[in-house]
Amino acid sequence: MKTVPLCLALAVLAAVPAIAAADNPSDVVAFRASVRVDVDASGKPVKVEAPADLPDSIRAFVEKRVASWQYQPAKVEGVPQSAITYVDVNACAVPAAQGYRLGVDFAGNGPRTAADKPLVAPKYPRVAERSNTSAQFVLILGVEADGHVVIDQIERADISGRAGASEFEPLLRRWIKTVRFDPEHVAGKPVRGQVRMPVDFIMGDSRSRQALREELQIKAQTSRECQIASGGADLKPVALQPVVTVIPTPAG
Repeated sequence: MKTVPLCLALAVLAAVPAIAAADNPSDVVAFRASVRVDVDASGKPVKVEAPADLPDSIRAFVEKRVASWQYQPAKVEGVPQSAITYVDVNACAVPAAQGYRLGVDFAGNGPRTAADKPLVAPKYPRVAERSNTSAQFVLILGVEADGHVVIDQIERADISGRAGASEFEPLLRRWIKTVRFDPEHVAGKPVRGQVRMPVDFIMGDSRSRQALREELQIKAQTSRECQIASGGADLKPVALQPVVTVIPTPAG
């Protein structure tokens, strides 16, 4: 099941990008991308589209690697069908003598946020904010065939503090009604799917922007995709080749 992270953090954390950006040539650049993959009934990818805003060379590399992975055909009543899914990849560019080495790691597949745009986070509940009450949720979301989303299950709900604690769940249920996803397709028709979404409500962080950026760099350098990018002796890009199963469940 695909995991779609969402962190609602006030003050400093809200201004820090999710990408470990390269402010100088020695920086590691880590990013996540959603790639549309059209698979035929034999499991062969026939169309692969990485985000258009990636640099041409990086987009071409990501598309080539995702197209090289193995796909199990979707089935309806046991009969293989064509399908469309959205494959998430974690990517890392590591500085090298002649530029960067690129590593790509599989991060899940399934429905994606509508048009691959970031979700607008819900507002922090007023009483909880005034009382410094924080919360961490893990939601199992049902993505309907029309792109609407419902909460199928609250897998985890950890709340620190009492004041305003009862505000979180009703707020999440109201907010989720505004969320839209692009569903997977089977045999040309959109189908219902599920995604797993952690949602964190946390108060402002006292660390400086520079300290947070350095923390992102450290995390990036120890990630699997960065280890992949750093692993070889030559300068050719390398990537992990996992087996990706595409079996969306038809609606109804």
